[in-house]
Amino acid sequence: MIRRRPVTRILVFAVIALALIWTLVPLAWILLSSFKFEADQFSIPPKWFPERLTLQNYAKFFGNSEFVRSLINSVMITFLSTVIALFLGVPAAYAIARFNWKHANTIAFVVLIARMTPPIVMVLPFFMIARYLGISNTYLPIVLALSFFSVPFAIWMMRGFFQEIPVSLEEAAMIDGCTRFQSLRRVVLPLVMPGLSATSILCALIAWNEFLFALVLTGQDTRPLPVLVNMFVSERNIEWGVMSAAAIITVLPMIVFGLLVQNDLVRGLTMGSSK
Repeated sequence: MIRRRPVTRILVFAVIALALIWTLVPLAWILLSSFKFEADQFSIPPKWFPERLTLQNYAKFFGNSEFVRSLINSVMITFLSTVIALFLGVPAAYAIARFNWKHANTIAFVVLIARMTPPIVMVLPFFMIARYLGISNTYLPIVLALSFFSVPFAIWMMRGFFQEIPVSLEEAAMIDGCTRFQSLRRVVLPLVMPGLSATSILCALIAWNEFLFALVLTGQDTRPLPVLVNMFVSERNIEWGVMSAAAIITVLPMIVFGLLVQNDLVRGLTMGSSK
């Protein structure tokens, strides 16, 4: 056993190192490309660290008049879709986890089908509905579309967290005079708050990074940052440096947000792993 431990640790560290390289190398390349001149973008052999650095890519992106509007649109779309997902998903997850329905597992699986459906299949129906209702250039179609995919995710995440809470705690609260809703609000929700935080963070990530639905369902006044990045692709040229700078700027808010709530995220994802 003692001899096997160093070998096991070496294998674990090797797997972790490979995973980090696989994940961080593309991000590092994008970061370095955002500081390169256009001539250095296609140098052969490729240069990781260019001889000259420039901030003109960031200046060009920040100089785009649509940047502030797209940033506000991304924040609004992410916030609204996350709130709707939690508002609908948390009660549904509680009902499936707590009430002994005969077909509870079937209902949960049917809900999951919406999340399993390829997003590209749902683009046309949402587009046609938005066009028929005359709401194409508003937040409503993109918020509803993102909520459509986030609600099943929230239900399945929160269902597991609710199942970890003993029913006896709610029964004790109801014996003391609480209603079902009061026991949920005063007893259960505070206990599953780490799971609620983790679910909200992951739903926000889904909404913030969405491109396909945002491209089809938003207009000039409502397009978010991922769509704005695509503006630097034209028929004649692709501005790789500006796109790299835009990608870094787009991902920074989620990185900062993740660092601020990382404790709740870790607690939520590991909740129920040990008793």
